[in-house]
Amino acid sequence: MSKRAKVKPKSEGTLVLDAQGLSLHVDGDDGMRARVEVAQQTGRRVALSALTPLEVRRTGDAAKRLRFLLSRFDVKPVSDAVMDTAAKLLDVSGLDGHECLVDALVVATAALCAPPVLLVTSDKSHIPALCKAAEELPGSPTVKIVNV
Repeated sequence: MSKRAKVKPKSEGTLVLDAQGLSLHVDGDDGMRARVEVAQQTGRRVALSALTPLEVRRTGDAAKRLRFLLSRFDVKPVSDAVMDTAAKLLDVSGLDGHECLVDALVVATAALCAPPVLLVTSDKSHIPALCKAAEELPGSPTVKIVNV
């Protein structure tokens, strides 16, 4: 009787959640839950910037659910590489660092994740401009937007 080796699913990239994506998931949105489940089932990592939970703070049972979800996701630190990439994104896009700092850090985090990268967001102004700017970085990382 031969034993079959377990084969790890091939990495299918990364699904990155911004504050709105994480917030919807914490609040039990069926559409967001389905996106995350499909991503995980197909081998796509679910990631977010370490800053994102600060934007999505909750209390009570929602705080417990947030902690549980964060334990299952890849929470990326705000490293030197992320900060350098965010600065380049702001320079290329021409956006203001004071107004767009967190968005730039989220897109920089996404740009440094394993491709292909999908970024879940409700932002229709800064995030698209920053994702377009990412294509001008070394390696031309593509960060596609999933609007929620």
